[in-house]
Amino acid sequence: MPYSQSDRTLDLARESLSRPLSFTEFLAKLSPRDRASAERRVNVLETEADQSRAHLWRRLACSLMTLAPFAAKLVGKQTLQVYVADGRYRMQVFALEDLQDGNFTIYCPDVLDEALHAGLLARNPLAEADQYLIEPSKETLLIKQLDKKSLNPAPHFKDMTGWNRKALRITLPPSPSPTQVEAAELLCALAAQHFVNSALPFVGRATK
Repeated sequence: MPYSQSDRTLDLARESLSRPLSFTEFLAKLSPRDRASAERRVNVLETEADQSRAHLWRRLACSLMTLAPFAAKLVGKQTLQVYVADGRYRMQVFALEDLQDGNFTIYCPDVLDEALHAGLLARNPLAEADQYLIEPSKETLLIKQLDKKSLNPAPHFKDMTGWNRKALRITLPPSPSPTQVEAAELLCALAAQHFVNSALPFVGRATK
């Protein structure tokens, strides 16, 4: 079968995650206050009966910071926000949320159409609108599209839906499969292809 543009798109996304930051490198990029918050978050997760959640939080945090290594901050006890440079400002492009309900929620720019076109995902005709199939395994992943009309956007992702931007909320269930985790990371990597050299495709200023 000929090598297609869709294959190249996914290969580039995978390549961008092939050398992720270590957790030590991730911590080194944070301010002292945020570094302490991240360490506390992991310590709390490590006290749970299922310590795989601590490993998954570290993995996701490192993946997001690998894709957007400019800056990150911890908000409260539950959320990591990740930024790229935007001129004299910075622009939020990712968030990782732990509502302590067993799920991890990841926010990224809306690249759902790209993921469908690239063959990473397929629509699920037998499920609710926000359930998508991961190809080729046919495992499901909950993905919701968000925009400025979304009701009551939380502060940790509100900036990602301002200035005519759109975002995805990806929900990883308790004990997600490796396929579900990889698909969530690849969605973020697809988004990162747009701002790896420039933030222009997702115009909007978040904070000074």
